[in-house]
Amino acid sequence: MNAPLKFLADASLAGLVRWLRLLGFDAEVYSGPAGRPMMKMALCEQRIVLTRRRDMMERQFSGKMLLIPEFSTSHQLHFVINQLHLSIRSEKMHSRCLLCNEKLRPIKREDVRNDVPAYVFENCEEYFKCHCCGKIYWPGTHVRNTRQFLKNNNIRIDI
Repeated sequence: MNAPLKFLADASLAGLVRWLRLLGFDAEVYSGPAGRPMMKMALCEQRIVLTRRRDMMERQFSGKMLLIPEFSTSHQLHFVINQLHLSIRSEKMHSRCLLCNEKLRPIKREDVRNDVPAYVFENCEEYFKCHCCGKIYWPGTHVRNTRQFLKNNNIRIDI
């Protein structure tokens, strides 16, 4: 079985990284300027480099690199999915922290009583927490909005 794909993107692609995380992919934004250190990090961590910088494609690099067209985030996402033949799995969606990229873990409802809005606590049974940054997630309207966004952009979700 192949290892799950991991991504490292330059800072100009932070919106794309957020969407990749939302879909369940391990995706990081490189905080420094795109260049040799970024490519070295990608090799060490076995990540695919995502960049909008054409000059990066001219450098020697034994890893995988994808030049992202300067379109909207939705076009960038569609491009990456098509180029890499990514499978969007429903069960993987919303499984990573959008802030720090860590995998989310289930947390007991009672443990979040004082950490979520009262309305959310009264109406939601399922919660997840990032044990790195502490952010709490629950299935809200963003789940429906994500699916609608994917549908509007002709991105198929595999069941």
